[in-house]
Amino acid sequence: MIKLPEIGLTFTDGDEWEEFCQSCLKIKHQQHNFKSVPADSGGDYGLDGYNSIGDAYQCYCPEKEYTDKELYEHQRDKISTDVQKLFDYQVKLRKILNGNKIKVWHFTTPLIKSKELILHCNSKQNLVKSWNLDFIDDDFEIGLKDYEYFLPEIPSIIDTGRLLKPITYPEIDFTSTEPTNQTIEDFKAVYENNTFVENGLRKNAKLFPDNPDKNYAENIVGLTDSQIRDFIVGEDILEKWSNFNNKLYEKFVRVRNSLGKRVSKESLIPVNDNREKLKEIDNTVKALINKEFHFLSESNKEELTAYLVSFWILECSLDFS
Repeated sequence: MIKLPEIGLTFTDGDEWEEFCQSCLKIKHQQHNFKSVPADSGGDYGLDGYNSIGDAYQCYCPEKEYTDKELYEHQRDKISTDVQKLFDYQVKLRKILNGNKIKVWHFTTPLIKSKELILHCNSKQNLVKSWNLDFIDDDFEIGLKDYEYFLPEIPSIIDTGRLLKPITYPEIDFTSTEPTNQTIEDFKAVYENNTFVENGLRKNAKLFPDNPDKNYAENIVGLTDSQIRDFIVGEDILEKWSNFNNKLYEKFVRVRNSLGKRVSKESLIPVNDNREKLKEIDNTVKALINKEFHFLSESNKEELTAYLVSFWILECSLDFS
């Protein structure tokens, strides 16, 4: 199993990684007649797919989380084994490629953590050239590609629902860093955030009963701190989106802005119970997140729902009468 929190994906085995790669490659090379090479009883021949301009691809996902040294060793051995197949299965590969030459043999794997792998590829690259196979280009190279190679295609795969197998891989999960108490205190200490804190304290006070015999000051501060925590978590997720999937990020911002205007308008209408009003808004947000971002994990949906409600309270769109 390999976790890629930067893009919200976890791959449990090689089949999931290969399906992911195949989906991305069909988009990346849609103008270059990309063809998948299904494995059959004779093996995959060191080739999972190729296109008409000389790119060939072989996919590999480690079986579990390895140390950097172990990961290198497994990737090195896999490259050695699969490159050798170009020679061993040359008769069948010649028929499969049907006149196309391989200029770059891309080894695709979720993570690459060792520069030694480059040196190993250089060695194997020279070995392949020495075979003088007619389907190998004179300037043959071995390329190393990790998940970043597929960043441009991931938004399209998510939008079209072609991300892996819906039954075995139903969701995307962005791991966010849980803020510490010190992180929250540091946030509150920044001058620009003073208004956020003041808004939270003022509005949250309206959620507690007007009872002169009880002091809810600590509860109000605790609730405000919790909302600041939710805000930080949500901003962390959005930063990940903006770094790799701007389309997804922009969609969320549009949802946040449009729903924020509605919340601000409804805040002008007096209600009898502010807590019920907050619960109603929370349910509305949750339903919209579930609809517009159905591919996210349940934990991400909960985090983004809490983020939006907290954002509006701290930023000022949501108020209580």
